[in-house]
Parts: sequence; C-alpha cells; structure tokens
Amino acid sequence: MIKCPKCGIENDEDSFFCKRCGFPLDETPEDYNQNNVKVKNKKGRNKVKNKSKVKTKIKYKDNNEKQKGKMSFFQSFMMFFFILLSICALAVAAFLGYYIYQNSNIEVPDVLGYTYEDAKTTLEDNKLQVQMSEEIVEDEDKVGIVIKQNKKAGSKVMENTIVKLTIGKLDIKITVPDVTGLKLEDAINILNKNNVKFKIEYETEKEDNIVLKQSIKAGKKIEKSETIVITVSKKEITETPSNTEENNDEENPITNEDKNNN
Repeated sequence: MIKCPKCGIENDEDSFFCKRCGFPLDETPEDYNQNNVKVKNKKGRNKVKNKSKVKTKIKYKDNNEKQKGKMSFFQSFMMFFFILLSICALAVAAFLGYYIYQNSNIEVPDVLGYTYEDAKTTLEDNKLQVQMSEEIVEDEDKVGIVIKQNKKAGSKVMENTIVKLTIGKLDIKITVPDVTGLKLEDAINILNKNNVKFKIEYETEKEDNIVLKQSIKAGKKIEKSETIVITVSKKEITETPSNTEENNDEENPITNEDKNNN
C-alpha cells in the first residue's frame, strides 16, 4: 500500500495517482507552486491544474491595466488642454492691457471758462469727443461759457472718450408781476421793467384807470414771447355823441408794443 503524501489516504502499490485527491504518488507537495500551475517533477512528468482559472486571472489583470492606461491618457489630455487655455487667457489679457495702456495716455485739457466753440475745438484736437448740456445762470458773463466738465483736467482717458461740457444760459422765462389794483400808469411801468408784454382792455366802472384783473396769475413763469392782458376800469361816458366819437380811439386795446412803435 502507498500512502498519499498529500491527503494521507492509502492507495494500491501500482497506483500513480491518489484515488481521493489525484495527487501524483511519485511526487511531493513541494513540487507544486502557490498558484497550482504546471510544474515539472523530479522524474520529468508534467501536471497542469486550474489552467483555466490562471488564464482568467491574467486576462482580468490585463484589462485593468488597459483601463488604467486609458484613464491616464484622458487625464493627461485634459491637463494639457487646461494649461493651453490658461496660456491663451493670459495672452489675451496681456494684449488688452497693452492696448488700453497705449490708448489711455490722452490728457484731458482744462476748458473751463472757454466758449463752447473754443472748448470743442480744443477737445477734438486732442482726439476727444464733446457732448453739450446747458445750465441756467444769473450772470450774463457766463452765457455760452463752459462752467463744468465731467472729466477732470489732467486725467488720462482713452481716445474718443466723450467729455460732457455744461454751458451757461440765461433763464428765458420771466415771472409775471402782480399789477392788480394799481393805477394804469404804475402797472405799465412795472410790466415794462420786468420785460412783460401786455395788452390793455377796458371795462366800464365807476373809477377810472385802475387795473381790475390780469389774464395771467402773478408769480407764474412765462416765455418772453407771451402777452399778458390787463383789464383797466373806465368811467361810463355820458357826453354828446360828437364827444363820444372823439374818444373812440381810447376804447381800442393798447399794448406796450404799440407805444414802442409810436
């Protein structure tokens, strides 16, 4: 009887393999490696076990390595792409910075106190554009003169920058004075002093030459071209018809324009 060196069961003396585990009876367990792959025994016999399992493991390992290789290539490509994008962004930023620097070296001239035409010419000669706005002033010396500029004199700007100029102008509107209840002569003096155009209409009353009312309320601002109508009292005429005919001219409306023409 031959005892199996691997599992310990007894086999017939003429047996080459163990009847339980199939271990070669002429080999020892040390002749097999850890993965039970094919080994060669002392007498030159070859044995293969778990061949399919070994191939499967090797194939699986190769697939993992290929997948890792692909991921590594993708990551490298993305890193290269982001580096290239960053370089392009820096190049564009540098170009824009240089362009702005080259075109932001125009010094704004001081045009305060200039007439609008002179200020416009000066700014345009410095490759700047002009925009005008107006502001009411009381001083006639500031009419048509630059009293403000939105870009400070001496500041650096780009070419074709718009500089807003504020030009002084007089108020073209006038305030209507209150002449109600005044004698006609006094009312006319006040209206002329305030450059208010007026027209006189008469209304029969007991008193003579008193302003009864005015067509535009006192304190209201009007254009210089507007005309105010003042209603003046006039005594009722009781003379003969011949006298009445002589006074017909007095019933016609009188204006300060008519007086100026006379």
